[in-house]
Amino acid sequence: MMAVRRVWNHNLEHEFALIRDFARYCPYITIDTEYPGVVFESPMHPRHLSPEQRCHLVIKNVNCLKLIQLGLTLSTSDSDGGIFITWEFNFRGFNPLQDLNAPSSVELLKSQGLDFWANYNYGVDPQRFSALLWSSGLVCNPTKTWIGFHLAYDIAYLVKVLIGREFPNSMETFLKLVRQYFGSRVYDIKYLCKLRGICGGLEKVGSILDVKRAAGHAHHAGSDSLLTWHTFRSMKANFFRTGIEATHAGIIFGIQES
Repeated sequence: MMAVRRVWNHNLEHEFALIRDFARYCPYITIDTEYPGVVFESPMHPRHLSPEQRCHLVIKNVNCLKLIQLGLTLSTSDSDGGIFITWEFNFRGFNPLQDLNAPSSVELLKSQGLDFWANYNYGVDPQRFSALLWSSGLVCNPTKTWIGFHLAYDIAYLVKVLIGREFPNSMETFLKLVRQYFGSRVYDIKYLCKLRGICGGLEKVGSILDVKRAAGHAHHAGSDSLLTWHTFRSMKANFFRTGIEATHAGIIFGIQES
């Protein structure tokens, strides 16, 4: 089993030194997040909402909730033979007894082995993480390709960490920040699946494509970001052999599509 590098407050600087070195050779970045669920929902199905309404719900939830984990997988190539490495950042700040959360989501994370009190006591300070991420060479870099599965919440939480505050409830502002920080090559596998008629969450899509979890467990951000990366590679090999069209970039499932 491939190890996921777990990052806490005490080893944050050391791990970011590795990330800065590795980032020079890695054009591909895959992300996943864990957070305390969704507390504000619409009575209507997302497909009946406008992109603006879906975006407003995402922003409203992200502004009121706290990030728990971020998984980050960097890779040198999207084909066989590429080198990749995964980090899992555990953030401090979330207290399940005091902070807003969806109890069912918190229970699910707990059942999967996430230790909220370890995060609370030993986790990464989001402000320190933000400062180091800004200087890592990953963001505001047009040579990078960012990948996720059902990216709306993942990328919204990352934007919130980067700006260090709540952001305006505006779809135009949100998408502008996404383009500014992550560039024009942002791919949402959930949207690519829709184009090919594939349904289901990350685990099901991985199973359909015969992609096995390489390390860790479901609902841990590091393990899920690694599974997302292998799923993207399989999608590309099976359905986009001549390359993924630029027109598929920048479409975030859960906002522009549902």
